[in-house]
Amino acid sequence: MAPSAGRKVYSRNLPALDLSALRIFVLDDNEFAVTLVKRLLTAMRISEMFSCSNPERALAEITHAKPDIVILDLEMPGKHGLDLVHEIRTGRSGVREDMAILVASAYADREQVRKASDAGTNWVLAKPLSFRHLYEGLVRVTLDDRPFVRADGYIGPCRRVHMTPPEQLVVKRRQTDLS
Repeated sequence: MAPSAGRKVYSRNLPALDLSALRIFVLDDNEFAVTLVKRLLTAMRISEMFSCSNPERALAEITHAKPDIVILDLEMPGKHGLDLVHEIRTGRSGVREDMAILVASAYADREQVRKASDAGTNWVLAKPLSFRHLYEGLVRVTLDDRPFVRADGYIGPCRRVHMTPPEQLVVKRRQTDLS
C-alpha cells in the first residue's frame, strides 16, 4: 500500500508525528550511508531530501537547499563535521545559524558526544542507524524547545538537556501549550 500524504509515522513508544513537511539535508562522505539514511527518511514519508558527499561543497549546497534539519557525519576527508557545525552556528556561512543539526557517527563515544554538544549540535546518533534511532533523533530535534544560546565560546541549543523519554515529549509539550 502506498503511503498517504500527511499520514503519521510512528515507532513503538514514540509519539506519532507527521514528518512529511520536513526538508532534510544529509552529509556523509560514504555514499552507502547517504543512501541508507535517505531510504529511512523515505520510509518516514519525508520527500524533500538533499544530500552531499563532499564536505567542502556542503555549505553551498545547504545554502541552496534551505533544509530544516542537517544530518551529518563527523569523520570526513577534507573537513571535519564539527568544523562545518561551527561554520553554520557562527552565521558566517550564509546558512541559518539556528537550524537543527543531527550528528550521525560511528564514533559516538562519550568524548565525541561531548565535543558535538560543545560545538552546538542538537543531537548525536550512533551508527549504524536504525529506523527507530533516526526517528527518535528527528522527533527530539523537531520538538526541541530549548532556547538557542549565543554566548562567549558557544552558539547553539542550550546544553542543559533533560533526558526526557521521547514518548513523553509530545505529552509534556501539549500540557504546557494548554495552560
